Parts: sequence; C-alpha cells; structure tokens
Amino acid sequence: MRLGSISKNKTANVCIYFSKEDQVKAFRIGLYGCGCRTRQVLERALKSGMAKVTLCHDIDCGKAGELAEKYHAEPCTLNKFLSGEEVDMYLISLFPAAHPDALLAAAETGKPVYIEKPVAVFMPDVVRLIPLIGKSYVHVGLSYRYLPVFRELARLVKDGKIGELAGINFNWLCNHFTRNQGAGANPNWRYVPETGGELTQHYCHCFEWFRTLGGDFRSLTAMSLKMQDNQSCLEDLWDLIIKQKSGCQISFHSSERNPRYSVHGYLEGTKGSLEWEWNNPSKIIFYKGAHERREGEPLPVPGTVHDALEEFISRIRRGEPPEVTLEDGLWSVLPPIYARESAATGNVSIFPERLTDLLKGAKE
Repeated sequence: MRLGSISKNKTANVCIYFSKEDQVKAFRIGLYGCGCRTRQVLERALKSGMAKVTLCHDIDCGKAGELAEKYHAEPCTLNKFLSGEEVDMYLISLFPAAHPDALLAAAETGKPVYIEKPVAVFMPDVVRLIPLIGKSYVHVGLSYRYLPVFRELARLVKDGKIGELAGINFNWLCNHFTRNQGAGANPNWRYVPETGGELTQHYCHCFEWFRTLGGDFRSLTAMSLKMQDNQSCLEDLWDLIIKQKSGCQISFHSSERNPRYSVHGYLEGTKGSLEWEWNNPSKIIFYKGAHERREGEPLPVPGTVHDALEEFISRIRRGEPPEVTLEDGLWSVLPPIYARESAATGNVSIFPERLTDLLKGAKE
C-alpha cells in the first residue's frame, strides 16, 4: 500500500490520501508496545478484515514475540520498525511517560499514528509535542466519543435538547486501594508517579469530553485528599471546579474509596437537564426546564457506536482529519497538570488562550 499525496485541510490537520486500489486492502499496522491495551484497540478492526498487524516492537522482546506469533507478524528492532517499511500506520500503546518520545519518533516517518492516552504526563512533554500539531496525522485514544452514553449526551447537547449548556456535574466513584501498601508494592502500573495517576491516565477521557461539550477551558481550582493509610502515589479524593470560556461551569469529583462503582452526573442547561449514568446498564433521563418538580423522561442509550480504530482508518482513506486530534489530546492532560498545581498552592490556575502560548512560556 502506497501513501498518496499529503495536504492540509482548513482545520490545519494533515490529511493523507490513498489510491482507489489501496482503499480495499487491509491496513498494515506496526505495534509500538505489545501490552493488553494494544489487543483491545485492535480487536474489531482485525476481526472485520480492515487491518492486519505486520510489525511488532516492544522493550520486552518476549511480548513483541508473543503478539507477532498471535497476529502472524514479525517482531523487529526499533530501527527497522521506524524505517516506515511494511506498515501504513503506527499504533502506540506504552507506559504513559514513554508516549512523547515514541510519538516524536513515529511522526518522523510521515505515517499516520494512533496513540493511546495520555499523550503526555508532564508539562515539558506537552511543550515538546505542540510543534507536531497540524504537521502529523495523529489520533489520540480518548474513548468517551466512542462510548454510547457519552456520545449520545454530546449529541443531545449539540442538538439543543437542554438549551445553552450551563453546568456539568461529573462523579467517578470506585474503590481501588489496598490499605497500607507502600510505593512499589502494588504491581499495577497505574500506581507509579510517571503515569500521572488516575487523575491523568484515566480522567483525561473526562476532560476531553468536557471540552467537546462546552469548549476550551478558562480556569481551574482543585483540592485533593490522601488518607493516613494510603501510602501510594494516588490521591483518595479529587474535587475540581473548571470554568470554560463559554461560561459553562464544571464540577468534577472522583473517589478511590467509594464502593458504589459508578460514573454519573448531570448536564444542566437553560431549557432543562440530563441526568446520566455510565454503568451496566447506562441511562439518560431528561428533565424539562420548569419551576416545579416534574418526573423525568428516560431517553434511549444507543447500544453500539463506531470502533475508534476502524473510524481512524476510514477517515484516513476518506482524506478526513482524525476524530480526536493531537491538540485534543494535549488539552486533555492540562487539567491534571493544573489541578496538582492548584491543590499544592491553593491558587486558581489559568489555562493558556491557545496551546502555542505554552511555547512562549517555555522560552522565557
């Protein structure tokens, strides 16, 4: 499969075009990282025949060999992997702090890149990746656009179901802690500071969804709590208040101590509100704007949505920009960075007007 011409569309995202004969061939994927998440991302595109794996690379040669055998591909060195031969795209799914270097290296090849979230953990890495915006075809694996309840909520807001969006209430409740377990004792990779903890590596999905609903962020204030028996790097509780440029206000709460195991909240607007829960089953209830108590109207939640990797490949073939861009991915990790700053200082953190403003600050 040969890449056709490369051009920029009006949204400054790189589009890559394929010849007609290439449109029907299985997309050749090079795997950069061969862990469990890689298999999950690949599943539907491989099953449908839309894609196939040709090369596998991992710092753990055993993992690369295992997936190469599973997918009838070739395990290879990093030099061969990044030569750009035998692949039409790269799928990067590594330890979060390793993502920036991997993305910069893969982007040099000119091939499209699907990179798992978070695209970065620390501000210096965000700054390093900003120059890639609009120059490389990059999709970031932020999944709320591909989860039925969140996709449907975004559609309802866009269609004006609740009028102008005024408030977003979001609650993430779970219970992952093992009491009195010190740093390094938990084998779960999420319990290492270089992942950014749940606030970065998991909740970046939420922050990207908030921005989809209400636009760019203006300011943030945050508080966090760690209990005495929590010896890990993760916080027990987080509470964030985020103001968006549109005027919408976000109230975000997460708990690692709540056995409710639920993600739920409200979207509030000038004409009503939507109560929602992501669970099994998920639900959406519409409350029409009124000055007295009224019973809500249950709304259907679609059962399935597009697969992220299949849509990524389809958009490339149609000459369209990625659904979730590198810019989206970088904005999604700024709230965690600023939340830690705000929680430590007690101050309100102000977001940049645009990402490129961060480049000016880095030079000063």
